[in-house]
Amino acid sequence: MTIEQILATRDLEKSVLVGYYGGGNYGDELLLEVLANRLKSQGVQHAVITYQKPKMYRRYHHDFGYPLVDMNNKAQLLRAVAQNRNIIVGGGGLWGLDVNPNIVLLSLLLLASKWVLRKKVWLLGVGYYNSTTWYGRLGAWLAGKSAEHIVARDSETLHNFRKVTKRVSMDMDIAWSIPKIDLQTYRRDFIQLNANLPIARRTVFITLRRFKPGQSGNYNELIEKYVANSQHPVIVAIMEPHNVDPEGHALIRSWQKKYRHVRVTDFSWNPLALFLFFQEHRDRLAFIGPQFHMIITAYLNGVPFLPIAYDNKVSELFKQTGEPAAIDLQALTYEDIQTFTGSFYKETK
Repeated sequence: MTIEQILATRDLEKSVLVGYYGGGNYGDELLLEVLANRLKSQGVQHAVITYQKPKMYRRYHHDFGYPLVDMNNKAQLLRAVAQNRNIIVGGGGLWGLDVNPNIVLLSLLLLASKWVLRKKVWLLGVGYYNSTTWYGRLGAWLAGKSAEHIVARDSETLHNFRKVTKRVSMDMDIAWSIPKIDLQTYRRDFIQLNANLPIARRTVFITLRRFKPGQSGNYNELIEKYVANSQHPVIVAIMEPHNVDPEGHALIRSWQKKYRHVRVTDFSWNPLALFLFFQEHRDRLAFIGPQFHMIITAYLNGVPFLPIAYDNKVSELFKQTGEPAAIDLQALTYEDIQTFTGSFYKETK
């Protein structure tokens, strides 16, 4: 069973949408925007969105008429779960390298919702990877025992959840359904973003990421070396708000001061505005970055990207996109970046 089949054939009225929404991370906000949009287009009138910082919701999302629940307010959250019929965990590699103890608490909530409150729990387009920790595996087991059905986003997730439950099938990440959305409704969002980041000629769009200790190798150093030696326009972005990643923000601001051809930005717009930005400038952009959903954004728009894998979830993604020569982040070299960007600019000659 696919995500689209569940949306089309199951009664998802009175659902609570749960994920890592509201932290300002590009991938999580993209998943929420796409899922809420798809639910609305399927005629779901009554749903509740759990969100970490409700005051920030309008910065990143359209209003689908679904009320918000403060994810940090346990009373509000429990009330929403009690008053609705379905719990939908909408995507993300929750049980992977980036897992944290809060995921176990979420998994316990799912278990209680299923067996105590008799709610239906749907895990749509989720990820469960061998790279996770012991508490990630515990959380995945709890979530699997809670689920009415699990739609795995890749083969490794399918294999892992099949050890927990038979109610699992494989599809792809929720973001792959972006082409089903009427993107014209996001044109105004795109125009605002495009005014802040105008592109007149070929540009490399580069993203930095907050890594756990030991994950990043020398990625930032290699990127700065490229930026310092390049004479072409470069956009460097952190895909979170600057207050969430102040170190990353300070770093890219220092590059902007040192290198005249560099523009920088943090993530402060509707995620589908960036999708349209890549679509509009597909012939003038190349992408370098490790983020799972940034890679999907580039791929779906035909923007060339350097295939960097820092975790199993990205390796699984490259199996789906057909990248035979993905580069492990720890093995990335300056020559890899030079070869990729050199090929991109060579096309203009």
